[in-house]
Formats: sequence, structure tokens, C-alpha cells
Amino acid sequence: MSGIWVVVGASRGIGLEFVRQLANSGQRVIAGVRSLSSAELLFELVSRNTRDGASLITVEECDVTKADSIDDFSRRVQRAVRDGGLRLTNVILNAGINQYPNRATEISFQSFAHHLQTNTIGPIIVAQRMLTIDPTTPLEKLIFISSDSGSASQFRSHEDGFAVYAATKAALNQSLRHMAAEISRKGGRTCVLALHPGEVET
Repeated sequence: MSGIWVVVGASRGIGLEFVRQLANSGQRVIAGVRSLSSAELLFELVSRNTRDGASLITVEECDVTKADSIDDFSRRVQRAVRDGGLRLTNVILNAGINQYPNRATEISFQSFAHHLQTNTIGPIIVAQRMLTIDPTTPLEKLIFISSDSGSASQFRSHEDGFAVYAATKAALNQSLRHMAAEISRKGGRTCVLALHPGEVET
């Protein structure tokens, strides 16, 4: 049974590069993007990465701030896995925002909520759905792109204007600790990773 990856937050930057390198190595990928209209670079990859007359990359809409969009995306992934006789092996959750500045003394309710939905709640809910795509073949890895800004043990006081971004990444990191423990208690073997990629232009 051939494997397939899911990358959410794939229209540019780190997510786009993950898709590029996976496809270049011959992996099949379902790439989730907030809006199909903003995924021009991704669609260029689709046309350049084919095997047996079909692209290795499938692009689907997934807005992690909307429950209905997450549910629709999950159903499309499940259908692709089932109809293609594939195994969902690994999921990369890269969707996130950092609308600078986001100081704790200045942030609006709406902006705080949007950061929390995008950086914490949405990725966790997508992960829930991906874990249940095919219970008979558990995921190998759930990979979340986090940040050392959210480290609870190494507070980065020099980062002015990153308060809410840091808070939402800290919430993500703590949620992932619990997710890993919950999976383990049920006898699961899925590896849950929170990665700090370093600074990038996007």
C-alpha cells in the first residue's frame, strides 16, 4: 500500500517547500491551503510533478479557522485515501500567522482570537480528524510547525511585539504534550512533533 502525506498551510514558505521536496522525492502529497485563489506557486508544482500521467500533488482547500472547512477537507482526504488504495502516513501542520505587532498591552479581542484559532485551535482539530482517517493504519508522525517563542522554559523577553504569537504557540506546545500522552495511553504509536524551524522570510 502506497503512502501519502498531508501538508496543511502549503501555499507558500515552509509549507510550500515541504510539498516541493516531498514531491521531488517521489512522495504523493495532499496540500491544504486556506484559499485556492492564493495558491499559484503550489499549482505550478502540481504541473511539474507527475507520475504515470497524474500529478503527485493534490491541492485542497482547508481554512483552519473554520470548522466546516476542516470537516470538508478531512472528508476529501479520507476519500482520496480510500479510493486510491493509499495509506496516510504523515501529516505536517504548518498553518499559522504572526500579525506583527501583537503586544499583550495593545492587542484587540478579534486579533487575539484570530491568532488563537489559526495557531492553536485549528491545527489541533485538523490533527484530530487526521488521526481518525483510517484507524486500522495509524499515522507515523504528526508534525506541527511551532516556535521557540512559545517555549515555557526559555522566555524571550527581547521579542517585542510577539506576545500573542508566543502565547498561542505555547498553548499549541502544551496541547501537543497532552495529545502525545493521550495517544500513548490508548496504545498508539504515532509520534507527535513540535518543531522550531528558525526564522524565515515568510
